[in-house]
Parts: sequence; structure tokens; C-alpha cells
Amino acid sequence: MRTAELFDNYLFGNISASDKQAFEARLQSDAEFALAFDKHKTLIESINQQEQRTHLKQILSTIHNQEYGKDAKIISIKKETFIEKHGKTFAVAASVAIVAVLGTVTLLSTGGYLLKKQSNDITDLKRDVTELKYSQDAIIEGITDASKNRIKKYAPANIEGTGFALNNKGYFITSWHMVKNADSVFVTNGSLDRASAKLITSNPQLDIAIYKIENCDALKNIIFPFSFKTNTSEIGDKIFTLGYPRRDAVYGEGALSSMTGFNNDTTMYQISIPVNPGNSGGPLMDEQGTIIGVIRGKLTSAEGTGYAIKSDLIQQTINSLENDSLKKELTLDTKKSSLRGLKRSEQVKRIQPFVFNVMVYKR
Repeated sequence: MRTAELFDNYLFGNISASDKQAFEARLQSDAEFALAFDKHKTLIESINQQEQRTHLKQILSTIHNQEYGKDAKIISIKKETFIEKHGKTFAVAASVAIVAVLGTVTLLSTGGYLLKKQSNDITDLKRDVTELKYSQDAIIEGITDASKNRIKKYAPANIEGTGFALNNKGYFITSWHMVKNADSVFVTNGSLDRASAKLITSNPQLDIAIYKIENCDALKNIIFPFSFKTNTSEIGDKIFTLGYPRRDAVYGEGALSSMTGFNNDTTMYQISIPVNPGNSGGPLMDEQGTIIGVIRGKLTSAEGTGYAIKSDLIQQTINSLENDSLKKELTLDTKKSSLRGLKRSEQVKRIQPFVFNVMVYKR
């Protein structure tokens, strides 16, 4: 059976209980299979929505032609007359197409204008690195090797982004879409020289990966600033993030704009922060500096509309580990944030050593 046919059988319920169980198990264990299924599901939903919109337009066109004639130009319609004559017909059409219509007309950009064209896509915020850009940076930011008194030169990474520490033992989290199929991963920031990191665990469905820095002595004596929120935040809460859309850390702030993310995904928040390529995997924090999420991506068709995986799902991923000693190593601090009450510039200063520029190499 072709993969597309298998996906259709699952989506439309044409599958046995045992096959359904096997299919769902594969979704959990096979990241490539899960990604292919998500894309197929999105395609099917888009086709269905388009068919529903077309059907509704045909119904409205029929009503218009019956009432006013094919070539009539209507400036306004008396609501009571329309409902009395065509309410039943319209209700039938709307019952078929209402989900698709609402999905289109309720999506607003941060400026408050109706989007004329909705893109059913999330832009991943990994930052592709070009040879020219890296060469320029290497000249400006060359690292001196004291023992040989010369500049170290590194091959440019394929992708760069952001990660942040889970504790001061070297563990950090970043976005799975950025590190998937990585040959090697390195991190750096103003406090940490370029250091290699190894993959500890990942959750492709949530788009998160946990790594460990192999040499993080520079961080052991710095007070770890983060605490992690285990309950949900509220719409309108002020939030901020720190990330690496370029070689220097960049600060951004905004508000939490929805309790659900792309396509009403309950694992994500929607945020009104201008996030850019390189912000993937960065921390999302509330005013007290408590971690409330991990930057995931942004809506392709709307600038200033981003998404973040909720912080409680980080703990759920850790709790699912079978290795008890590793689980203990990764226990998150959920106590009151040590950044509470500090002015924002001081919060950022304490956070910076634990937010990393993640450099991903792929063959």
C-alpha cells in the first residue's frame, strides 16, 4: 500500500483497530513518517476547505441571481428581507462551509487588518549561513589561539539558531527542526567559547531536542537564572525573548496573543513578537523571567505572529525518559524566579550566559 493511501485510510477511518494502533506507534517513533503525515493531513484539510468555500459561493451566487438577476450590482441588502426569503437555504450552505469560512475570516494580523490570503504554513526560524557571511564574521570575530598566536578558523555551519540552558550542568534545549540529521552541533555565546554538544533526547512531535554541552566549566560558577512555569500563562501577559537571528544576541518583547498556536494547536502559544530566522529554540519568558515556552516559528503570511511550545511540555518530555538518573539530572527548577523584581536590563544580563548561539553542521 502506498504511503499516501495509508494516510488517507487513517484520516477517513478506513483502518482496523490493530492497524490504527501500529500506525500511531509509528508516528511516535518515526519522525520522518510523522512529518510526512502532518504535511499530507494539511493538504487534505486545505482541499476540503477549498471545496466547502466553493460550494458556499455557488449557493450565494444562486440566491443573488434569483433575487436580483445575474448582472445586477448590489450596494446593500436589507437583512430582514434576505433572512426571510433565503435564511433556510443559506443556513444549509453555511452548515457545510462554516468551519472553513471562519478559519479564513477570523485570522487577523497584529495590525488588526483581515488577511486577504491565508498561508497554511509555519516558517521555521532556523538561520541558514552563507560562506560569504561567515568569512566576514571570521575576519571581524576571529578567535586568537594563545598557544600558537594565530586566528582559529572554523568551517561555516549549515544552520544557526538558538538554545537555552535547562540547568548549569550543560543541558540545553533547542528546536528539533533545526538539528534534525545534524552531523555535529556546537554552541557559543559571550561567556562560552565554541563548545561541542551531543544529543540526549528529542521529541519531534513537539519540535524540541535536548543536548548536553561537553565542556561547560565556564557556566558552573554562574548562578543559573531560569525557573520553568508549569501552569499556563494568560492572554495579554507581557513576554520577551532573547535569541540569535545574528551573531550577537537580540532582545524582543511583546504579548501573549492566544492560548493556542497554528491550527489551534494546544501545545503552543501564539505570540506577538517579531521573531526571525535564528530565533528557533530560544526561550520565551514572562515579566518575572520565568520560562513559559520555546520559540517554534512564525506564521508565514503575517509578520509579528509567532508560536512557542509551552514550557510544561518540556517537563513532560523529561518525565517520559526511561533513564531515571538522566531524568533526575534534567529536573527543572519550578520555584519562584530569581529574576523577579529586577529591571529588564538586569534580567537580560543574568540570562545571556545561558542562551546560546547553536551552530548545526550537516553532511
